[in-house]
Amino acid sequence: MITNIGLLVEELSVLICIHYLYDKKFEFDIKTTSYLTVYMIIMAAINYYKVSQAFTMITYPLILFYCGIKFGFRIKELIINNILYMVIVGGIQLIIITCYGWIFNTLSFDMLAFRNKEMLIANGSVLLVVLFMLPKIKLNRLSIYLQNREWILTIFLCICIVLVVAGYVNYKVFSGLEIYQYLFFFISIVLFCILTGQLGKYKIRSKEIETELKMHKLYADSFHGLIEEIRLRQHEFDNHISTIYSLHYTHHSYEALVKAQNEYSQTLIKENRYNKLLKAGNPMLIGFLYGKLVEAEKHDINVTYQIDIGELNVDVPIYKLIEILGNLIKNAVEAMETQEECKALYIRVVENGIGFAMEVRNKSEFVDYSQIEAFFKKGFSKKGKNRGLGLYNIKNICNNYSLDIFCENKIIEGENWLSFEIRKNEAT
Repeated sequence: MITNIGLLVEELSVLICIHYLYDKKFEFDIKTTSYLTVYMIIMAAINYYKVSQAFTMITYPLILFYCGIKFGFRIKELIINNILYMVIVGGIQLIIITCYGWIFNTLSFDMLAFRNKEMLIANGSVLLVVLFMLPKIKLNRLSIYLQNREWILTIFLCICIVLVVAGYVNYKVFSGLEIYQYLFFFISIVLFCILTGQLGKYKIRSKEIETELKMHKLYADSFHGLIEEIRLRQHEFDNHISTIYSLHYTHHSYEALVKAQNEYSQTLIKENRYNKLLKAGNPMLIGFLYGKLVEAEKHDINVTYQIDIGELNVDVPIYKLIEILGNLIKNAVEAMETQEECKALYIRVVENGIGFAMEVRNKSEFVDYSQIEAFFKKGFSKKGKNRGLGLYNIKNICNNYSLDIFCENKIIEGENWLSFEIRKNEAT
C-alpha cells in the first residue's frame, strides 16, 4: 500500500512539472485521471504480479502520448518538455535521496533500499519542492528558450544516433536483445526519424525568416518614401483649400466654377491617390506595392486598388506573398505593352477573420480557358524562350501553402478583364 502511494506521489510530481513546462494549471480532468489509472495498473502488475521490470519502459511513451493529447502534438515542444521533466524531477529526487542518506547515515544509491516508508518520504519531499519551488523558476521560459535553439535538436539527434548504433552493435554481438532493449531501440529509431524531420523544418523556417528580414530592409525605404511624400503634400493642404475657395473670383458663371473646382479636385485626388496605402497594414507589402504602382503608371497604365489588410499574420511567409503579387503584376503590365489605349490594372488584397484574398486583373481580350490552363505549365510563354516560369512558380507556392488560385475572364461594365486571384480560407 505504501509503495503504491509513493509511486502515485512520484507521478504527481512528474505531471505537475510537465504542466509548469507548458505553462498550464494542473487539474484532475479525465485525461490526467485516465493516465494515472493506467500508470498505477502497470506499476501494480510489476510490483505484485511478477511482471518484468522492462515494462516500466512503457510509461515513457505513455506520458509522451498523454502530453500530446493534453497539450498538442507539437513534436519539438513535446520532446524537449519530456526530456526536461526527466532531468528536473530526477535531479530533485537524486538530491533528496542523497541528503536523506547523509542525515540518517544510510547513503545508498540502490533504489531497492528506498522502498516503502523511505521512498514515500523521498517522493513526498520531491512533490513539496515541485509544488512550492518550481513555480518561481518559470520553467516555461526555459522550455521556450530551448525550443528556439537549433543546436538542441542537433544534440538530441546525435544522442539518438548513438543509441541506435549502440543497439545495433549490441544486437550483432550478443545475437539478440532483451525486451526492454528492443523497446528502447525502437523508441530511439522513432525519435531519430522525428528529429531529422523537425531539423529540416527548422532550417526551412530559419531561411524563411532570413529572407523576410532581407525583404523588409528592401521595401522599408519605399514605405518611408511614401510617408515622406504624403507629409510633404500635407504641408500644402491649406494652400489647396484656399485655392478652391478662391476660384469664384476668377470664374463668373456657376458652370465654369463647378468645372474648375472639379478639375482641381481631380488633380488633388490623383496626386494623393496613394494616401490610403498608409492605413492598409503590413509595411513590407505596402512598400512593395507602392513601388509597383508607381512603376505601372510609368507605362501609362491607369491603376486602381483596394487594400484592406492588417499585419497579414497568415501561414504564408510575407516574401512568398510578395513574390506572387510581383509576378502577377509583372505579367499584367507586360500583357498591356502592346495595347495603345484602355490600359487599366486593378489590384486587390483583403484580409478577414478566416483568411485572405489577392487579385490582380487587367483589361484584356477574351482568353480561351484551354489557354488559361496552359499558362501554369512550366516554360509556357508568348514572350519568347526562357520565359514562362512566373505562373508556374506561383502554382508551386500555392500547392506548398494550401492556397487556391483562380484565373478567369470577367466582364465588368461591358469590358473583358483577365483576373488572377489567390485565396486562403483558414477554416478549411
